[in-house]
Amino acid sequence: NNSNILLSSEAFDRDNMNITELTSYLVPQYKVHVVVYYRRFYDYIFSIHNQISRDGGDFGTSQYLTFVQWLTNDELEIRQRWYSVAVYNRYLEAPGVFKVSVVNMHEELDNFDIITKFACDHLDQAPRLCNKAKSITAALQQNPSRSLSWKLFRNSVKVYHSIKLSDSDERWEQIEAKFNEMTDIPRHCLSPELKNKLLQISLDSEIALTPESWHNSEEGLENLKSDFEEKSNSKLCSIYNEKILMSPEWQNFLTGLEKDQIVAGS
Repeated sequence: NNSNILLSSEAFDRDNMNITELTSYLVPQYKVHVVVYYRRFYDYIFSIHNQISRDGGDFGTSQYLTFVQWLTNDELEIRQRWYSVAVYNRYLEAPGVFKVSVVNMHEELDNFDIITKFACDHLDQAPRLCNKAKSITAALQQNPSRSLSWKLFRNSVKVYHSIKLSDSDERWEQIEAKFNEMTDIPRHCLSPELKNKLLQISLDSEIALTPESWHNSEEGLENLKSDFEEKSNSKLCSIYNEKILMSPEWQNFLTGLEKDQIVAGS
């Protein structure tokens, strides 16, 4: 449709984004409509950590930090500046922005899909794009994301032991096999201070970005509280890699692998 332009970028949520300059290229020829997707803060920040851990790149020590190790007060402050509430307020106040819409991802939690929702609900007169989005969604659902537990554990091995391992070292198979055989796995959870702070940010965000009819309903704040309580004792807890790897069992196991390699190479 030649009457519309679609702009999408991960950079649009950054607090150093020059929105005024961006809109100056579009106004008055176009009415700028910004669509902000709302995901509860505790789910959002957990997903951010997963992305960092999965993608690696130039994140330094973040590549082996679990969620509980990674989440600090400083990290919370940074992520709040890039979160939906701050983004919504920045664009709402920006000159040249005609409308800012908020899409609540929790209204259809069991079958919510960002790509289809955006293409079918927010792009006028684009039925082919809507159908294409639905087909993309079906393909993505057939390829679910893998757990990061092993990757984080693997990245931690050489932090807590002197063993030398290349990425292609066959001893990784033995280490992974032992990791997968663990049963009574120690875990650690967020401190009470961080847990309360994370909950409060999440509650304030729900109130700020959803209508009163939503956040006062059973699906709103009450559901958020119960969902957070359940996840703060499960999903938001992390495997305690340091405790596992520093245990005599694992230290002896890794030392044995280390000695086997020395003997084999001598």
